[in-house]
Amino acid sequence: MAGVAWSREGTAALAGLVRLLARAASDDPYLAAITGGESRHCHGFGFLLVLGVGGSWRVVYERFDALAPGVGEEEACRVNLDVLRGAVEHVAGLVAASERAYVVVHARRAGRSEPRGSMNAHPFVVSLEQPGGSLELYLAHNGGLYKDALGERLGLDASVYTDSHLLAVYLVRRLQMGLGLGDAVAEAAEFTKSGLDLAVALLERRATGLEPSLYLVGHMKPGLDENRQRYYEPVGFRGEGVAGYVSSTIRDLAAERGVPLSFERLWGVYRAEPGEGLRLVRSL
Repeated sequence: MAGVAWSREGTAALAGLVRLLARAASDDPYLAAITGGESRHCHGFGFLLVLGVGGSWRVVYERFDALAPGVGEEEACRVNLDVLRGAVEHVAGLVAASERAYVVVHARRAGRSEPRGSMNAHPFVVSLEQPGGSLELYLAHNGGLYKDALGERLGLDASVYTDSHLLAVYLVRRLQMGLGLGDAVAEAAEFTKSGLDLAVALLERRATGLEPSLYLVGHMKPGLDENRQRYYEPVGFRGEGVAGYVSSTIRDLAAERGVPLSFERLWGVYRAEPGEGLRLVRSL
């Protein structure tokens, strides 16, 4: 999930959605429908928080995956979910205490052949040095890409990267060539194998300070079966002082609790803007 909040009401709403992530990661019926019963997003998690109080920003970035030599798959799964429950409470508290916030939080369900470990949890970050400062791109992704083709395009060994990490590298390289993010994502869509649901945060660091922005992408490959369409459904939300993207499972949990948000399907590249909400910047 990802979102931007620009008021105290908005940060409170965003904190409430963050708390729902632990429940969604522990039991996702849409995931179970495409895996034959496995309903847990328990292969690691991570978050990026850009928190505003007064005129300053605070950046918090962490990733975690308990899988390591000597730790079995099932044990790591249980530990990851236990740690996630504590982490979302910590994150929600930080968000609720802020006046404004940009948030990206992700719980991972890795593909069978994808590398694991904390360094392969989302969101990924790739940096780009620029005249007068730097740009950091943070990317969280739900879906699958044609990884080998993407690695070949980049000249990288795809076996040592996740498909999502390769995508982050691809986007930064296109930004370096002068493309806007919307056009860069549109080019990357050719590598979509299943879903291309993205949260992309850009942090521009200059001598004058930090400038954050958040982009949300909803796209899936045509022809997916009904269960996969439900799983990859990109859901935008809007509310008082808040806007962003959640999974279909978090949407359902929020609706059950009567959370005062409106939900909509996202198709394309959107920018989540303080005071404006979700603005379509590129169709896909």
